[in-house]
Amino acid sequence: MKPSFWLLQISGWLFYYLLMLADNMLFIGNYNPLGSQMFYILMPVTFLGFALTLPVRYLYQRCWSLPFFSQAVVIFIISALLALLWIVPKNLLFYWVDGEDIFHLSANPKFHWKYLFMMVSNSFFIMMVWSSLYFGINYHYRLVQAQEQQLRSARLSHLAQIRMLRYQINPHFLFNTLNALSTLVMKGDKPRSGKMIEQLATFLRFSLDSEPEKKIRLYDEIKALMMYLEIEKVRFSDRLDVEVSVTPEARMAMVPSMLLQPLVENCIKHAIAKMSEGGVIKVQAWLENKMLHLQVADNGPLTDVNQVNLSGVGLQNIIERLEVLYGQHQKLRMDVQGSHGLRVTLVIPFEEEPWTELPLS
Repeated sequence: MKPSFWLLQISGWLFYYLLMLADNMLFIGNYNPLGSQMFYILMPVTFLGFALTLPVRYLYQRCWSLPFFSQAVVIFIISALLALLWIVPKNLLFYWVDGEDIFHLSANPKFHWKYLFMMVSNSFFIMMVWSSLYFGINYHYRLVQAQEQQLRSARLSHLAQIRMLRYQINPHFLFNTLNALSTLVMKGDKPRSGKMIEQLATFLRFSLDSEPEKKIRLYDEIKALMMYLEIEKVRFSDRLDVEVSVTPEARMAMVPSMLLQPLVENCIKHAIAKMSEGGVIKVQAWLENKMLHLQVADNGPLTDVNQVNLSGVGLQNIIERLEVLYGQHQKLRMDVQGSHGLRVTLVIPFEEEPWTELPLS
């Protein structure tokens, strides 16, 4: 968060006052006739510097659109004018305290010109420092703000992409399920079609309640997956068997919602649906080297992994979601399980559910 101008203004000039006071006490006081009076002079001198720089702030605000070289010229000219304006009241203060005008050159012209130049250059340097800090601090926070806006835009784009990919699953799944349901209705199988409608309503309720951009526990993902498989079991009856094996430490891992469902749906479409009996889908999850391994396999007729259609909605959706969410820190491998059947393994970083403290009862 950008600090307040007034906080920086007061702090900066207070630092100048203390620095000049310490410098006078340690180094100048013993050699300068005004050394013993500088304590009283520095306070109004500092206040004058404080007051002179206040209107400059509004002038500089109108210079942001100027090119860098033009800004540098403006800073130089304004700092020089401020320095000249500053040394006039400084001179009056010195005259009031010491009784001698530094612009009066009759006594020792060489000394006075040298002293005058020192005061002007010192005042010019202070004003240049103030101007440079003003522009530097504002440039820094404008850059930070621009970077935050860029990150916010990237995050919104990232979030929109995740939602698009996540929402792509539901219509695809719903089309396949309704297609199977219409087949049961046409056959007049009222008990099975009624049960499928009930299971479909339960699954869709869960699917719509879950936020696409948020991750859920693998335990809940498996639970949702079993809802989907209950629908498919109504359709395939004894032709479908499911085996689930999840290690205890992997159950609480955080995964994108509906990540496994397209893989299982792919198994049903390309394996179970082509088998007359004995169809098995295996779902496994385990941890290895701080990476979560998720595996979905079937015992379908596939014998060559090159026959898998990677352009299909299900697999392509998973590939894109993993790339968006994890970048290079993810893998998707496909191979043939034994002599036949497709096995898909996902490897993603292991993320635990954020710990939250429960309220005291």
